[in-house]
Amino acid sequence: MTRCFLVLLVAATVSAVPTFAQGRAAAARELAEYLMRKFGKESVEEGVETLTKKVEPLLFRYGDDAANALRKVGPRVFRLVDDAGVHAPDAIKLMARYGDEAVWVVADKKRMAIFLKHGDDAAEAMMKHQAIVEPLLESVGRPAATALKPLSKQNARRLVMLAEDGDLARIGRTEELLAVIGRYGDKAADFVWRHKGSLAVGAVLTAFLADPEPFINGAKDLAKVVGEAAVKPLAEVPQQVAVEAAKRTNWTLIGLTTIAAVGLFLALRGRAKGRSESPAA
Repeated sequence: MTRCFLVLLVAATVSAVPTFAQGRAAAARELAEYLMRKFGKESVEEGVETLTKKVEPLLFRYGDDAANALRKVGPRVFRLVDDAGVHAPDAIKLMARYGDEAVWVVADKKRMAIFLKHGDDAAEAMMKHQAIVEPLLESVGRPAATALKPLSKQNARRLVMLAEDGDLARIGRTEELLAVIGRYGDKAADFVWRHKGSLAVGAVLTAFLADPEPFINGAKDLAKVVGEAAVKPLAEVPQQVAVEAAKRTNWTLIGLTTIAAVGLFLALRGRAKGRSESPAA
């Protein structure tokens, strides 16, 4: 009974192989015909038969991602996949998801490297904002990608300028600041742009990062925090001066000097008292 079952299973598997292969070949031919119709004979040098032979192995390796990439991008996918080499699966997935927009990233080795290192958010940031954001993505990485993705082109440029001018470094806690921008988008980026000087004060930045939303929405006044940060150090100056003076005082010398002075005072007082009690001659 068991042997009979195994024989039937093997027979079914063997008979399924040609059926599967035929189905894949049919799907490849159907997709090749679609490419010919959509992209025109002028953009497809090969005929349907040759194109089918190129489509089939791509479908076999990458499945639906390859089919979607080919439908959106067209025959350019073959060259782009060859150029991507070992990173072909990543290139295919990106093109399957974003179509022609992804070609701008996949076709350039530098951009592809940024995408591979920092992920889909970096790819989306580059597709949306183009080459201007590449240096920021290279230097800051994923936090920059997260911040750039929801921004308008204007605020993306502003963020790049903040980095180039050194303002991001002066403000400090860059990853936390970029996380806030990524969460609140353009409103946060606009706020940071307008208050970059104030945020460079440590106490002010701490207050903002602890609860950014009220500041961004205008419910809290950043100027008040700036004022408090300025007044507090001044109020602490007398106390700091006293502490520093105490640290620098030579208490041993003062102690010895005080003892000597008291001794001298007592000696002089005793001598004066002795004279006053002596009988007159």
